[in-house]
Amino acid sequence: MGLFTQAAELEKNNRAFAFIQIVESRGSTPRHNASMLVDEDGNSQGTIGGGMMERLVLEQAKEALAQGQSRVFSGRMARQGEGAVGSDCGGAMKIHIAVQPRRPQLVLLGAGHVNRAIAVVAAPLGFEIALMDTWKENLDHPDLPPASRKLLVESFTAGIQQLTLDDNCYVVIATNHQDREALEHTIGSSVRYLGLLASRRKIQTFRAELEKRGVDAADIAALRSPIGLDIGAETPEEIAISVIAEILQVKSGASAVSLQSTTLAVVSK
Repeated sequence: MGLFTQAAELEKNNRAFAFIQIVESRGSTPRHNASMLVDEDGNSQGTIGGGMMERLVLEQAKEALAQGQSRVFSGRMARQGEGAVGSDCGGAMKIHIAVQPRRPQLVLLGAGHVNRAIAVVAAPLGFEIALMDTWKENLDHPDLPPASRKLLVESFTAGIQQLTLDDNCYVVIATNHQDREALEHTIGSSVRYLGLLASRRKIQTFRAELEKRGVDAADIAALRSPIGLDIGAETPEEIAISVIAEILQVKSGASAVSLQSTTLAVVSK
């Protein structure tokens, strides 16, 4: 399998990888024009010439993948001096390590009208979208984005146990009548965002129940409910915009303050 075919397969399966390419070569080096690829599990394909240079580049690529940031590595095939890699060939290489991170995962527990609208709004934003429901009719709705993953489960308890919930996940709970069940199996997970569509009275009840069960106070505080930014949303479509705006705020670490307010603050100075 060629490097670009392998890269396309990894991207399709939402696996992070780094594409490594020689961008400059001087003097005596094993290769002058070559590429290789390494995935998030450390598996590599191709070669830029082997030896200490390749070994160090692979270490750099794994670090870059862990940080989610591309980088340039420069090394000299010498035993001493700046950039020395510990060999005697005498040449020098500059390597570009281009990181393709995993797409953020948007997990929508419940595929009713609000989460359906959220899926539609999120579709062009680069999320890998998964919708889970116990109702087949909800998952068969024609408005759902074709590329979204649809998970029909017997229960949210069983379904959530099949998911890998990590800090690349954004989870919204909006079920028909199984919010408590879904929340019990997601609270305290390492997801980046956990939101529950609920009234203030309902969430007060849920939070009290979680406290009685001994759920960590920090985990309860991390739960976002009611969800979304305050834009006066009422319809499912308006709520979807509000929720996605809040998720994007968390994803980027932004303040969500009005741009007009920040502009006026700068002008007033």
